[in-house]
Amino acid sequence: MNGCDQRCMSLPALKSAVESTRHWFGKPSVTQLIKPTRQTYLEIVHDYAIDPMGGIAAMIGTNSHKAFEENQPNGWLAEVRLEDDITSGQFDAYDCKNQILWDWKFFGAFRISKALGFKAKWQRRIVTRGKDKGKEKWEQVFEPGGVRDIREIAIQLNYYRYLMENHGLHVKGINVNMFVRGGVDATAKKYGITQAGYIVPINFISLAWVRAYMKAKYDRLMAALEKREIPQVCSKRDRWDTSKSYPDRKCRDWCDVHEFCPYWLEHYGGKK
Repeated sequence: MNGCDQRCMSLPALKSAVESTRHWFGKPSVTQLIKPTRQTYLEIVHDYAIDPMGGIAAMIGTNSHKAFEENQPNGWLAEVRLEDDITSGQFDAYDCKNQILWDWKFFGAFRISKALGFKAKWQRRIVTRGKDKGKEKWEQVFEPGGVRDIREIAIQLNYYRYLMENHGLHVKGINVNMFVRGGVDATAKKYGITQAGYIVPINFISLAWVRAYMKAKYDRLMAALEKREIPQVCSKRDRWDTSKSYPDRKCRDWCDVHEFCPYWLEHYGGKK
C-alpha cells in the first residue's frame, strides 16, 4: 500500500481493504474481462499498491452483498458462480418464480445519475443567504432526459444471462438495484439523486454479440499474458477522456496500476 506520514486506518481495516481486491486464478472473471484489457493485464502481472480508502468502499459493498444473501426469500438463488470455457461469473440474485436476474451495486451519486440518464444543464438562481445574498449565480443541475450510461453494466449482466441460460436458468428480465454510497446529501441532490436506492432495468443484448465480444477480450488478454506483451492503450472512453481541462481522469486518478503503464508514464508520470 502507499506509504504515508501517519497511520491512515487501523490494521484490521487495512487487511479488509486488501481482501476486497480481486485475484488471478488462471481464468479471467467476467468483471476482469469487462475492464480495459491493458488495466486487467497490468493488475495480473504486477504487484501494486491500492488506495485503502477505495478498498474500504469495496469492502462495504461486499459486506452488504453478504447481508442481502442472508436475507434471500424462499425461491431465490444468491451468489451462484457459473463458468464456461473462457470465464466465470457470480450473479448476485435470481428470482426463480419471476425469472428475474438481480444485481446490487453501490455507486457514488454522480455514477447513479449517469445510469439514470440525468443530463447536466446550467441555470441561474438568486443566492438567498450569506455574503452573496441577493446576487445572481449560475449553477449546474441535473435533470432527466439524457442517455443512460450503463454500457459496461449491461454487458456484464447479459453475460451472466448467457451463462445462466446455458445452465438451465431462463432469464426474462434484468434489474440492478443501485444504492447511493455516500447517502442523499447536498451533492447527491445536485445530481438529481433524491433517494437512497434506485431500481434500474437493463435491456437485453444479443447473446451471440455478448459472447463474441467477451471471447475477443479473452483472446486479447490471454495472448498478452502468454507473450508478456502489454495490450494496446485503453480507449478514450475507458480513460474517461471527456474534459479538455482535465483529460484522462480515470487514467490519472482511478487506476491502481497506472505507474506500470507507458501511456501514463509518458503523459503524467511524475506530475502531480
